[in-house]
Amino acid sequence: MRIALVQAAGLHGDGAAARSQHWLEQAAVLGAQLLVLPSGYPPGFRRELGRLAARHRVAAAAGSGNGARTELWLLDASGELQACTDSAAVVPLKGRLICLATEDDAGAAVWDAGHFPRRSVSDEGAQLLLVPDGSAGRDGWFRALAHRGGTAPAVAWNGPGRSFIAAPGAGASAEAGLFEELIFADLDLSARQRAVGPSWFARRYLSEGPEALPRAAATGAGRGS
Repeated sequence: MRIALVQAAGLHGDGAAARSQHWLEQAAVLGAQLLVLPSGYPPGFRRELGRLAARHRVAAAAGSGNGARTELWLLDASGELQACTDSAAVVPLKGRLICLATEDDAGAAVWDAGHFPRRSVSDEGAQLLLVPDGSAGRDGWFRALAHRGGTAPAVAWNGPGRSFIAAPGAGASAEAGLFEELIFADLDLSARQRAVGPSWFARRYLSEGPEALPRAAATGAGRGS
């Protein structure tokens, strides 16, 4: 599964739509199936982001808030909301089991299956942990998690600098610098045969099915501009 991640700041106000569209276009050209954007969007931007995700046929994870209260979103490639939470949610996406979590709630989300409805968690736990709201100096636990073997998930941590995508048991596969940029990596996450329903976090909200356009495919790994 090809994952792209944008390390960026200030995705708010009138420029949020244009900049988000730019990064979704870049992710589509790279053939990414999922783009992890940062938190910091306006609270009402979720539906607009869904329209943009559908236009480029790329699933997107992002969040709103300024630190006082964060709300995280996971939208599929048709722009439909799969998860919306201020703590953590585990949902299926393209056959993979995804955990979307705030930095503070990620530990419980990965290791404590009792934190969620049993039907939303596989026996092995989440395959991919998405953290769009990382903060400075708090990436160490997530890097250590990525080095674990066994059932540890892959990790996409999006912070103010040195954001990274890591394969389970292998550490960082792609890492950003200190400034705004796009990185991507191919993670070996096998699709699950067993269907897993979305968590109640997603069902609290109405989803949309915006207009969809074909996605451009490409090969490669590393960074985009």
